Amino acid sequence: MTSDDQFFFDYLASIPHDVRRYSHQVADSIDRQVDHAAQVMRDTLAQQTWLPQTIRPPARSCQRAPPQGLTDRVQNWVARNRAWTAALIAFVGTGCVLFYGNKKLNGKRRKARKAANGARKEIVVVAGSPHEPMTRAIAVDLERRGYIVYVTVSSAEEEHIVQVEHRNDIKPLWLDLTTTSSSPSEVHPSLHEIHSLLTQPQSPLPGVPPHTCQLSGVIIIPSPNYSAGPVATIPPSSWADTVNTRLLSPILTTQVFLPLLTLRNNSSTVIIAYPSISSSLSAPFAGPEVATTRAISGFAASLRQELHLLEQGNVDVVELRLGNIDLGPAYRNAQNQIAGTEVLAWSAQQRALYGLQYLSSVEQRPVASAGPSTVRGSPARNLHHAVLDALEPASRGFFGSRKNPVIYVGRGARSYSVIGAWVPAGLVGLMLGYRSGHGVTSHSPSGSGSETSWDRV
Repeated sequence: MTSDDQFFFDYLASIPHDVRRYSHQVADSIDRQVDHAAQVMRDTLAQQTWLPQTIRPPARSCQRAPPQGLTDRVQNWVARNRAWTAALIAFVGTGCVLFYGNKKLNGKRRKARKAANGARKEIVVVAGSPHEPMTRAIAVDLERRGYIVYVTVSSAEEEHIVQVEHRNDIKPLWLDLTTTSSSPSEVHPSLHEIHSLLTQPQSPLPGVPPHTCQLSGVIIIPSPNYSAGPVATIPPSSWADTVNTRLLSPILTTQVFLPLLTLRNNSSTVIIAYPSISSSLSAPFAGPEVATTRAISGFAASLRQELHLLEQGNVDVVELRLGNIDLGPAYRNAQNQIAGTEVLAWSAQQRALYGLQYLSSVEQRPVASAGPSTVRGSPARNLHHAVLDALEPASRGFFGSRKNPVIYVGRGARSYSVIGAWVPAGLVGLMLGYRSGHGVTSHSPSGSGSETSWDRV
C-alpha cells in the first residue's frame, strides 16, 4: 500500500467524526433558537392582559444582583485585568523606590565626601569657644563623620582643650580678630594654613596621587549664656561684653572667612547657631539675649541676600535656631550658681520693683537654665543631623538650588516661634505666669519692708 492510499483511508476514517461533531453543533444551535423563541413567546403572552389568568404563563422574575461595594468592584477589576494590575504595581513601586531612595541617599548622606585617593578633603571651621559643650560636641561629631575640623582658639588654655581630644583631624586655629589684612579681599593672616590646603595639592603619602581640599562650611556658635535680669540691673560692662563676644565677634568672623568661602566654586555654608526661645517670645528680663539674637538674625538675613547676588551663588547662610538640647552627661555643665541668687546683688529699690516678677520668670522660664535635672531637651543627635543637613549641597528644584534658610533644632524652638509670632503678648505673659502691677511689695523708698522676703534666697 502506497502512502497516497494510506492518506486516503485516513481521510475517509475522519469523515464520520466530523459529521458527528457538525451534527451536534447544528442540533445545539437549533435547541438554543427554539428555547429563545419559546421564552420570547412566553414573556409576550405573560404580558397580555386579555388572556385569562389561568392560562397566562407566569412572568419571569428579574433577579438583580446586589450592589457591589468599592472593594468588590476593585477586586473584580483586578481579577479581570491581571496584566494591567501587574504593570501599575510595577510602575508605582519602581517610582517610589527611585524617588525615596534618591532622596535618602542624596539628602541624608550625612558623611563627608572623600578624595579619589581616600583621604579627607572637606574642611569645616567651628568658630566657638572650646569651653562651650556645644562647640566640642559638634567638632567631635563632624570629625567622626569624615571632616577635617578646625576649632578657633584665642588662648593657650583653649588650645589645650582642643588637643586633649586626641583626634588628628580636630585642630586648633588661632584666630585673632584684632589683626587685619592689608586689603579686605586678601586672606586673613590667621588663615594662611587653610588657604594653603585649598590652593595647593596635598598628598597624604608618598606615591599617592595628590588632592585639593575644600572649605565646606563655617559654623559660628556664640556663647548661649547671657546676662539675665531687668535692664536697670545689668551694668554697662556686661552689655559691652555681650555685644563684643556674641554679636561683633560672629560678624567679624564671618567677614574674615568670606574670601575663603568664595575662593572656589564649591558649595559652602555659613551656619550661625543661637538660642531662639527668649527672642521668639520677647521674654522680659532677657534684654541682652533678645537684642543680640535678633541682631544676629537680621545680619544673617542681609548676608544671605547679599551672597545670592553673586555670580557663583554657591555660599548659603543657614540659621540654626536652638531650643532645649541635651548634649548628654559628657557635655553637661555643672550648675555653679543657683538660679535667682543674682537678686542679692541688686539694690533694695530694684529688688522691690523687679524681685518677685523676676523670681517668677526664673521658675517659669521655658529654657533649660535651671539645670539639666529640671528641663530635658532634645537629644544631641537632632543637633548633629541639622548641622550635617545644612552642610550638604543644596538640592536643585524648580526655583533653583537653595537651602532652607532657617532650621529649628531642639525642643520648643519651633513651637515657641509660632507662639511668639501669632499669640498676643498679653496671653503669652499669662501663660508664663507674669502678672503686671504686682512687682512692688512696699512703698517705702528704702525698700526695707521687702528685705525679709529675700532671706529665703
